[in-house]
Amino acid sequence: MRTRRSTLIATLAFGAFAGCDPILSVDGAFFPAWLLCLLSAGVLLAIIRAIVRRSGIEPFIGPRVTVYICTYIACTLALWLGFFRT
Repeated sequence: MRTRRSTLIATLAFGAFAGCDPILSVDGAFFPAWLLCLLSAGVLLAIIRAIVRRSGIEPFIGPRVTVYICTYIACTLALWLGFFRT
């Protein structure tokens, strides 16, 4: 019973916050802000990876896939916070 109630409350909360996404106009086309942050983070990750490879520390990184995925997520969230915090 408690699980259903918490699930219902979480579903209603997500529905209420769905309209809070900022929309940006880029050359007349409207894009959600999170989409621009994801694309920008991909470019930023490519730059970071090139720097890491040139510095020669890539072989010493732990599981590379996990590290790069976490770096991508961190870049996305940092861009979001940097540009769209209120």
